[in-house]
Amino acid sequence: MDKLAGPLAGATPEQEQEIDLRQYWRIVSRYKWGILGLAIAVTVLATLVVFSMKPVYRSTVTLLIEQKQAKVVTIEEVYGLDGANKEYLQTQFEILKSRELAARVVRELKLETHPDFAPDANAKKAGEDASFKLDWRFLLPKGHEKNPAISEDEKFNRIVDRFSANLTVAPVRNTQLVKISFESFDKALAARVANTMAHAYISSQLEARVAVTEQAASWLTDRLSALKTSLDASEQKLQAYREQNDLVKTGDAEGILALNAKQLQDLSERQIQAQFKLSEISKRYGPKHPAYVQAQLELDEADLALRQARKTAMAVARKEFRLQELMREVETNRNLYDTFFTRIKEANQTRQLETANARIVDPAVVSSVPVKPNKKLTMALAFVLSLMLGVLLAFLLDYLDSTFKGAEDVEARLGVPMLGLLPIAKSKKKSDVAQPIFLEEGMQGFAEAMRTVRTGVMLSSIDSPHQVVVVTSSVPGEGKTTTSLNLALAMGQMEKVLLIDADMRRPSVAKACGIPGSSPGLSNLVAGSADMSLCIHHLAEGNIDVLTAGLI
Repeated sequence: MDKLAGPLAGATPEQEQEIDLRQYWRIVSRYKWGILGLAIAVTVLATLVVFSMKPVYRSTVTLLIEQKQAKVVTIEEVYGLDGANKEYLQTQFEILKSRELAARVVRELKLETHPDFAPDANAKKAGEDASFKLDWRFLLPKGHEKNPAISEDEKFNRIVDRFSANLTVAPVRNTQLVKISFESFDKALAARVANTMAHAYISSQLEARVAVTEQAASWLTDRLSALKTSLDASEQKLQAYREQNDLVKTGDAEGILALNAKQLQDLSERQIQAQFKLSEISKRYGPKHPAYVQAQLELDEADLALRQARKTAMAVARKEFRLQELMREVETNRNLYDTFFTRIKEANQTRQLETANARIVDPAVVSSVPVKPNKKLTMALAFVLSLMLGVLLAFLLDYLDSTFKGAEDVEARLGVPMLGLLPIAKSKKKSDVAQPIFLEEGMQGFAEAMRTVRTGVMLSSIDSPHQVVVVTSSVPGEGKTTTSLNLALAMGQMEKVLLIDADMRRPSVAKACGIPGSSPGLSNLVAGSADMSLCIHHLAEGNIDVLTAGLI
């Protein structure tokens, strides 16, 4: 395809920054068959891979974890669990995902002997396929020809790792339910592992509770013995104090205190009466009068009796205080002993009644539909992704392609507008040289395109008409002769035109116009060996003059 560009103003930066969606669509359209072929090839390959893969089955068991376990007796202090918070459920989820629980299920189901988990079976299978693989061990340094022996513990750890990788524990949002899923090539094994995992969790929780209860019962038993000793000692001390102070009954001290209070009251009244009597007698008689002396004697006796009664009351109060102290000590030890005795009874009853905080709501069943691979989804994704990859590759190829693909591309890269676009046209005359296609019958499309180029040339120089138009190309064989000859014929219809062949190495205009190659031309004119009238040849058919290259 021949192109002709003129030295007009280029595109503005704003135009260069605009996103042309039509250009993107043209790029996709140009590579559409390649994109579609890549998508089909990748999809077919993905289909073959998917159908060759071994199906994977999944079984799920639903477990209910109760925040408050069912209890016959109150033993919260023994367990020390507060199930009224979210941390409790989160802790149970982590226990379900623990390595210890996974190892327990592996041992219980003896998965080390299962073909999907046994390292020996996998090694044997790899040995059977060794004949189809290259042995690259000769590239390793000396001392690494063989892998070191793997211990039994390491083998078991690898089995547990593979088991945990296929295990999924997912809590159900806003509920106390948790789903335990296991994936395996063996559908029966998947269901068996899921159910065993749930039962193993319940059993582990029961065992943990029994262990805690037994530990608590043992501690309570030891503590109860010490409390019993303290209670006996306090009771003996109380009894000894009673015997020492002649307090046989519990209410003796209170009775004595009540008696002393009555006696103090009577003696106080007696003292008041004696004082009143002495006051009345002192009004009549003197201190030496027998009545006064008698009244004074009665007052002294009342004062002495009151003082003695007060001393006795103080002694009884001290005994009563000590008695109450010993009684409180006995009561405290007895209450503490009774509390621990009740707790140890509860612990023993709890140990006999094994309760769990979880139960299976929906057991796992053997699945008949594999979850992996999802053939339809995989093929659809392969087709869509390959289409996207194909489009990206198309844009990459278009970016790496430095050739011109249209008028917009020419204007964007060169910064000059196109004067016209000439279609690829073959002359009816069988020849390997340029032909005046503009004058041939049945080439109206080419002639119209050439007139468009002619119009573009003329419009680009309205203010100062061009006197010389140069037609050139970057590489040979791009159509310089065809373009210049036919443009000259088109412009010859409107004005006088001289076509000059300035290709001094490989001239072709003379041959295209039917002028003998030995005719004088540009080289002769420049050298001065021929006159201009002899160098210019008139082409009557196209009404133009031609100046050939002349002697090479």
